[in-house]
Amino acid sequence: MRLLQGSISARFKVIYGLFFLLIISSTVWLSYLSSKGSLEEQLRNTNIALLNLTQQKIEMMLREIDTNTINFIQEPEVVFFLNGRYLNDELRFNHFRVLNDRFKTLMFANSNISSFYLYSMESKSLLTGTMFSDEADFYDMKWKDAFMSMKGYQQWLDTRKIAEINTGLLLEKNVITLVRSFPLIGMPQFRKGAIIVNIEESTISNLIQDVDKQRVGQTLVMNEQGIIISSQNKEQLFQHVSSIKSAPSLSELSGSGYVTHNTDNGSYTTFYLTSAYNGWKYVSIIPNPEMNRPLEIIRNLLLAVAVGMFVLAIVIVFAVSNYTFRPLERFFRSFTEKKLGQAGDLTYMEKFFKQVISDNESLQKQMHESLPALKWRLIMSLLMGDKTNYNRMKPYFDTLGIELSPVHFVVMTIELDRIQDIASSRDVYLFTYAISNVAEELVDGVCKGVSVELTDGRVAVIMSFEEDDAQGNQIQALQVADLVKDYVEGHFKQTVTIGIGRPHLYLDGIHASYQEALSALKYKLIMGDNTVISIDDIAGNNLNDKYYRISGMSDAVVNFIQETDKVKVGLQVEKIFDEIIASNVPPEMIRQMCIQLIMKSIKVISDKGMEVKEFLDPKENIYNRIESCVSVDDIKSYIAAFLQQLIVHTEEKRSSRGTNDTIKQVQEYLEQHYMDSDLSLNLLASQFGLSVPYLSKLFKETTETNFMDSLIQIRMEKSKELLMDPKRKVNTIAESVGYNSTHSYIRIFKKYTGQTPGEFRENHKKGAEDKK
Repeated sequence: MRLLQGSISARFKVIYGLFFLLIISSTVWLSYLSSKGSLEEQLRNTNIALLNLTQQKIEMMLREIDTNTINFIQEPEVVFFLNGRYLNDELRFNHFRVLNDRFKTLMFANSNISSFYLYSMESKSLLTGTMFSDEADFYDMKWKDAFMSMKGYQQWLDTRKIAEINTGLLLEKNVITLVRSFPLIGMPQFRKGAIIVNIEESTISNLIQDVDKQRVGQTLVMNEQGIIISSQNKEQLFQHVSSIKSAPSLSELSGSGYVTHNTDNGSYTTFYLTSAYNGWKYVSIIPNPEMNRPLEIIRNLLLAVAVGMFVLAIVIVFAVSNYTFRPLERFFRSFTEKKLGQAGDLTYMEKFFKQVISDNESLQKQMHESLPALKWRLIMSLLMGDKTNYNRMKPYFDTLGIELSPVHFVVMTIELDRIQDIASSRDVYLFTYAISNVAEELVDGVCKGVSVELTDGRVAVIMSFEEDDAQGNQIQALQVADLVKDYVEGHFKQTVTIGIGRPHLYLDGIHASYQEALSALKYKLIMGDNTVISIDDIAGNNLNDKYYRISGMSDAVVNFIQETDKVKVGLQVEKIFDEIIASNVPPEMIRQMCIQLIMKSIKVISDKGMEVKEFLDPKENIYNRIESCVSVDDIKSYIAAFLQQLIVHTEEKRSSRGTNDTIKQVQEYLEQHYMDSDLSLNLLASQFGLSVPYLSKLFKETTETNFMDSLIQIRMEKSKELLMDPKRKVNTIAESVGYNSTHSYIRIFKKYTGQTPGEFRENHKKGAEDKK
């Protein structure tokens, strides 16, 4: 009976125990095998995504520096320096002072820039934030060979060592250099100079380190020849990738992807990307044991789960066995008088499944909350031109709920007017959010589209059309823009200005249409608030003709300022701005022409002996003041007031001068001794017992011209009288008016009159004959 009692219960436990062991182990093993492939793919995708993130961070920084460089090189003072054309040292000094402020502003705005300098091919000189130097004496000219052979407009140079001067100290650094030519889009043979921007290599390696904290292995950047540009291991810099024992050969790293290889040091997987921006290769080398560690963890976790489930199954078997065979146990107990153990506790299973359900709900909630951020990032990638393959992007569109047609795209940009008048930044954010939602709803009524908030106060909308009708699609975009504008004005009591780009055929055209929409939006300066501006409305030709025609009108303003005629100045300014509006001049060109008008006006007054500091407020930055104007009328009012004030200061200066007996005597002396070839300011100063600087300043303040110009004027007028006599030779006349060199005399005469002495005599003779 004892054997019978033991065999029934034991057999039941052994059979069911083996059955559960087989089922659980088979299930776990099949689960591991089925998930292994997908897990390995996820690991590779994760590493590629991290490498992509590294590339995006680095290139975002490089593009930002390039954009800042483009904006900086268009500054009027920068253009003056690179062209190498300064009429006098005073103007150059003033420009250098302004440029020094520009250098500081750019360095403050972008902390990633280590140093930068301007190179003028005309003057063979360089300018930094701390020094001005000739090319032959400058401490860093290793970039010049690359610049001279550069075929494009800009180039990022590989890491190089330079000895950089900083606060008087010579510091050796590893830098990566951007070289951008001037003019920005000029052919190599027409280049006037360049801007050279250095960033420390450690800036890039720090960005790599920020991402690599999330994984093991090493990441490095190298050029197309395999030379390492950036790495956290500084000993690897300037070395070929083949010097790294764990790296594959350069021929295996073409394009983008990954490669697994075995070396004497072990097995490695190398992920690599090739940048379309500058051709650099981003390489991440990871030991396979470290990369596959998550797989091992999952495998061990599954084994632990299998063991736990098996133990749980055994407990259940014992519990069921005890419960099922309890009547028999009682029968056997009457014979054997043995007691059986208590049944097992099943509450663990309940807690386990409750935890699984809770974790699943939490994961779904996190996924739902992250969808808006993922959607924003994807739309920004489309606007920036990073995502251009529709078929590849379609699954992501479906996941994020974005509906876009495969072709026919138009982008419009909506900007909230007068943000500074809105009560708080939170209100601006709420208005922006509401405008984005309204725009997306109105677009859905016409076509497929999506909107995104760019910044507080600005929204971008991507519209896609199924019809192959570019003109019709553009008209529908304009109608939607009008609906958005009217809705915002009617419901939010705010106004918006909307810029619309051209229709483009494929997904890669979204970036181009977006840039066109931003360009159209800039014309808000001319067209005012609460308007819809299409790029086709403002695109025009012959910008150079408009520029030179308006520039000619600006010269008349300068002449009127010289005459101190306030009325004519005011009328001419009105004509200039009427022409600007009628010609649809781009906003950037308007600001540039206004800066040039102010500079011309200041120069003509400075040439008359007035000090610039007498009428310019040192606290006011003219360039920033014009940039802050939100409309053409604001710019016109500022320019008119500035020029009127300039005339007032000029009149006050002239009235305070009076007459000067010493200068009268000097002028009389010039009239009597102009024929002396050795006549100079030094001789006059000695003759009248004055210092040369004082006499020069006194002469210019009283006569509004300098000594040499006055002497040339007297000599040229006397030579005109002598040329009336056909018997006099030109070389004799040159000596008679104080020139030992006939060649110099002819050159100065032509510059003064526009004719050579021979041409002047011939024209005078013809004029006399015509009168007869």
